[in-house]
Amino acid sequence: MKMTKSLLILTAAVSLFGATVTTASAATIQALPHQEAAQAAHDAVENVESNDKSNKVASTSTTHSDQTADTHSTAASSTTSGTTNSHAKTVANDGETANSSRATAVVNLAKKLASMNIPYVWGGESLQGMDCSGLTDYVYAHVADIHLGHYTVTQESKVTKKPVSQAKPGDLLFWGADGGTHHVAIYIGNHQFVAAPQPGQNVDIETISSAFMPDFAGSVK
Repeated sequence: MKMTKSLLILTAAVSLFGATVTTASAATIQALPHQEAAQAAHDAVENVESNDKSNKVASTSTTHSDQTADTHSTAASSTTSGTTNSHAKTVANDGETANSSRATAVVNLAKKLASMNIPYVWGGESLQGMDCSGLTDYVYAHVADIHLGHYTVTQESKVTKKPVSQAKPGDLLFWGADGGTHHVAIYIGNHQFVAAPQPGQNVDIETISSAFMPDFAGSVK
C-alpha cells in the first residue's frame, strides 16, 4: 500500500515536473518571436542612428569642402584682380614715362634749333629755313618719328586739345580758331615757346603774352 502511494506520488511528481518543463518550454517558445521583434527593432534603431551619423559626417565634409572651395575661389579672384590692377598700373606708368621722355627730347631739340640762327622760310622744313608748321613737324619727325603734316590745321587733328593754362612742355600752341589756325609753336615750359615767327626773323624762343596769346594748346597723340 505504501509502495502504491509512493508510486502515485512519484507519478504525480513526474507528471507535475513534466508539465512544468513543458510549460517552461512553451513559455520559451512563446517568448522567441518577441525577442526577434525586439532585436529587429533594436537593429533598425541602430541603423537609423548609424545613417544619421553618416549623414552628419557627409554634411560636415560637404560644408567644409564648399567653404574650402569658396576660400580658394576668393583667394584666386583676389590674386587675379591684384595682378590685373598691378599690370594696369605698370602699363600706365610706362606710358607716362615714355611721354615724359619724348617731351624732354622735343623741348631739347626745339631749344637747339632756336640757337642755330635758322631763318624763317615759307614752306621750309630744314636747317636752311623753316616756317612755323615746318618747325613743329621737323622736331616731332626727328625725335619721335611722328609726322604732323606741314599745315597748322592738319596738326590740330594730331593733338588732344586743351586750354593754354594746361599746356605742358612738348605740347603745341595754336593761334586762331579751332579748325582755322594760322600759327603754331612748341611749348617748352615756364610760359615760353619756340617758334619760326615771320619773314625776316629766325627760329627763336619767345614768351607768352597777352599781346600775342595762343588760343589753345594740344598734346601730340
